[in-house]
Amino acid sequence: MIRALENFTEQLSIVVIEDNLGDFVLIEDYLIEKFKLVHVVHQRDFTSAVAYLKNSGNQVSLILLDLKLPDREGLDLVNEILALNCHVPIIILTGYSDLALAKHSLQIGISDYLIKDEINPIVLHKTISFALNRNSFVNYIEREKVNYENLFNFNPQPTWLLDARTLKVRNANIAAQKKYGYTLEAFLGMRFTELHPAHESSLIQKKLKSDSLGMMRYDFTHILVGGKEIKVAIYSKAINNSEASGLIVQSNDITKTLKRISTIELQNTKLREIAWTQSHIVRGPLCRILGIINLIEEEAGGLEDLQFWLKELRNSTNEMDDIVRRIVNQSNQFEEKE
Repeated sequence: MIRALENFTEQLSIVVIEDNLGDFVLIEDYLIEKFKLVHVVHQRDFTSAVAYLKNSGNQVSLILLDLKLPDREGLDLVNEILALNCHVPIIILTGYSDLALAKHSLQIGISDYLIKDEINPIVLHKTISFALNRNSFVNYIEREKVNYENLFNFNPQPTWLLDARTLKVRNANIAAQKKYGYTLEAFLGMRFTELHPAHESSLIQKKLKSDSLGMMRYDFTHILVGGKEIKVAIYSKAINNSEASGLIVQSNDITKTLKRISTIELQNTKLREIAWTQSHIVRGPLCRILGIINLIEEEAGGLEDLQFWLKELRNSTNEMDDIVRRIVNQSNQFEEKE
C-alpha cells in the first residue's frame, strides 16, 4: 500500500552527502522543520558516504547528494552512487552551472534535482515527498513484476507468452523447456506454430488470433525436440498492455488420457461382444445339453441310443467349454492393457 508522505508515522532517515557545512546546516533545519520524525545523517565526502551506505545495519530512506565532493564529482560521482543499488531515491543538489548534468542524471536513475539557491522548506518537502512516493510506487511495480515472473516460470504446466500478431514466442517457462526439450533461446527464435505439424498450422493460427478474450481450449498435436508427437489441450488468453498485445498460451499433455479413453472404448466393445456371446452362443450348447438330458430321462432306449446321446452331450459340453475359455481370454486382455 502506497501512502502519502504526510501520513507516514515511521521515522525517515535521510543521508545528506555535502562537503559544505553551511549548506548542510541549512538543509538540516529545513528537514527538521517539515518532517515530524526525521533522522539526518551527514557525510562530507564520497568515501565516508559509501562506507555508511554499504553498512546493512544503517537504515536509509533517501539520499541528498551534492554534485561536487572533495574526492569525487560530476557524472562519475552519480554513476558510482547509483552502482551501490541502495534502492532508495537520490536527489541531486546542484548549482546552475551543473544544471545540464543534473537533467542528464534523471535519465540514468536519479529521482530529482534541486538547485541550491532555490531550496526552501516548502520546495524541499515537496521534492522529497514526490521522490519517496514515486520510489514506493516503482518498488511496488517491481515486486508485482517479480511475482508475475515467478508465477509464470514455476507454473508446472508448459506456458508461453506470444506476440498476438505474429505468434512469435516472447517467453517460455521452465516447464515448457523441460517438456519440449528446447532451450529458452531456441524458443525465442521460433513461432508457436512450429510446434505443430504442417496440417495444423493454419487452424492453430486461426484459433489463437480469434477476437475472444476469454480462456479458450483447443486440442492439437505438438512435436517435441526429438520429433516425438504428443496430443495436447491448448488453453489461450489474450492480454493487452501499452506496448503490444500478447497471448498467454498453456499446453496440457492429454496423450495418456486419450489412450485411456481409446482403451475404455475398446473394452466396452469387447464387453458388448461378451454379453452377446453369453446371451446367444452360450445358450445354444446349453439348450442342447438340457434337451439331451430330458431325452435320456424320458427314453429308456437301448445301449446304442444311450451311447449316441452321451456322445452328443460330450460334444456340447466341449463346445461350451471352448466358449467359456474365449470369454476368459477376452477378459484377460483388459488386464494386460491397463
